[in-house]
Amino acid sequence: MATDPVAEAADALYALVPEEFTAARNARAADARSAGEPALAKAIGALRRPSPSAWIVNRLARDEPDRLGDLVGLGGELADAQAAGDGRALGALVAERRELIGDLMRLAVSLTDAADRSPSRAVLDEVEQTLVAASVSAEAGAAVASGRLVRALRAVGVDVDVAGAVGGGEPGPPRRLGRRPSERAEGRADAASRDTSRTDRADRAAEAARRERERLEEAARQARERADDDEHALAEASARLERAERRFDDLEAERDELELRLSQVRDELRPAEREVRIATRARESANAEAARSARARDEAQAALDR
Repeated sequence: MATDPVAEAADALYALVPEEFTAARNARAADARSAGEPALAKAIGALRRPSPSAWIVNRLARDEPDRLGDLVGLGGELADAQAAGDGRALGALVAERRELIGDLMRLAVSLTDAADRSPSRAVLDEVEQTLVAASVSAEAGAAVASGRLVRALRAVGVDVDVAGAVGGGEPGPPRRLGRRPSERAEGRADAASRDTSRTDRADRAAEAARRERERLEEAARQARERADDDEHALAEASARLERAERRFDDLEAERDELELRLSQVRDELRPAEREVRIATRARESANAEAARSARARDEAQAALDR
């Protein structure tokens, strides 16, 4: 168990899913800063979020330490057999390593499924490369067993670059992990039993997921039907709006035409009004003149009659 406060924080943080890592790290750094430990806050704040493949390997280190330890310990046995030139032992150990890595890869897929994740083929390839590296190099094995990987590892021959691969400081001194071959065989039998139980749980989870998927598909079908109805209603409303806009444009054009004609009529009305006033005065003057003429005629006729 880590006793260094940075390593302790790293142990807790690298147990989280990657999406939760950054917020949790920042909160721990803030707590350390509030506690008057700026150096610790800076060290925690510098912890890097694990890559998807590193997160899967970290989960294996926590959930399957025995089998991962078997793989790391097997690396030492492989090195010893190779140094001794024992081809038979080397072949058996290589086959066992292949079987262990296959088991761990199946566990990795099971763990990601349980966490509702679907890693890509590229991510799983990085997980497998990291497991191979853990069986090649003692330093890589210690890094993988730490459960604090931040990136995948890759073996180049018997060399593995582990610089900066572990968060919260380098892991403890490299040590050979794992059990004896007979213990590993017993461990695989126990693991097979656990796998069966895990498979049963996975089957139940798959059935629940199937029912949930059916429910979601039905909800999606109903949503599509509602969307189709809404789209039809929208099309009708759009057509109605288009007709109303055309009618409005026609009436607006007619209004403009009538306003123009009204302006023209007003312009024509003013001189006509003047003509009416002049004609009215002329008629009144003519009436007065006619009346005078009639009186004069009557007076002349009266004088003649006398």
